[in-house]
Amino acid sequence: MHSADYNLPKTPDKPPLFDFDASADSYDKWYDTAEGKMYDRLEKNAVLKYLSQNVQGAKLLDLGCGTGHWSKFFSDYGFVVTGVDVSERMIKTAQSKHIPNASFQMADAHSLPFDDDSFDITTAITTLEFVNDPAVVLAEMVRCTRSPAGRLLVCVLNSLARLNRTRQQNPQSVYAKARMFSPGQLRRLLETFGKVSITVVGFVPENRLFLPTAPFLDMTARMLHIPYGVFIAGQVKL
Repeated sequence: MHSADYNLPKTPDKPPLFDFDASADSYDKWYDTAEGKMYDRLEKNAVLKYLSQNVQGAKLLDLGCGTGHWSKFFSDYGFVVTGVDVSERMIKTAQSKHIPNASFQMADAHSLPFDDDSFDITTAITTLEFVNDPAVVLAEMVRCTRSPAGRLLVCVLNSLARLNRTRQQNPQSVYAKARMFSPGQLRRLLETFGKVSITVVGFVPENRLFLPTAPFLDMTARMLHIPYGVFIAGQVKL
């Protein structure tokens, strides 16, 4: 067992770990950089592994949708998307994009305003890192997702990745207070709710000159089950 693979501590009730209102206007700029585009490509390839071929019209809940970056990806794939976030400015930014077949509203992930079995799939992309109680949020995701045959898609930042550890060292960063997860931690957290699959990706060279080699490095690292990629994609079959 890796030294980082310990049981998650209980977190008392308190305000969100970070106020994303202030970063709503600049949040998407990361995806305009060469590094951001490469990470986005690798992460989306990992998520595609867990999506069915024919999802046209299926209902998807995008938890912690932020500016709607992933909501657009899911909409383009064929889902009818409902995006929720606690940040009003993030929601307004997402709404301003006029993403087809997508609607957005403010909601607290710990107490979702939806009936049981409302969605075919519920996603949380780099969301659990910023909630007070991940287990409660996951239970709410399960409640809102059709069972049997529904699924959860939970993606988090990897605590074992050097880039993520560096991000957390900046006290002004959105990551400073984030609760990142190792692959082992995420697996154990998800196994409470169903059958789990885990994929670790995001093996990108720090030197921009070698950025084009990232897809090959990523594929090789996944084949060798190296656990240090930046992004962990997890699926739960309910």
